[in-house]
Amino acid sequence: MVIHHADIDPHQSEHGYYECLSCGARTTSEDRLGRCVDCGGDVHNIGIARE
Repeated sequence: MVIHHADIDPHQSEHGYYECLSCGARTTSEDRLGRCVDCGGDVHNIGIARE
């Protein structure tokens, strides 16, 4: 049997929390963002723990 993360923690966030790597702007979005809405820089999802 393969256990998936969704089986362990079924929580699904309604919004992603993103931070721009260039200008530091933060925003939320229901859609996955690839670019900052302010400067066009790369963003990463800060709502997901990075261990």
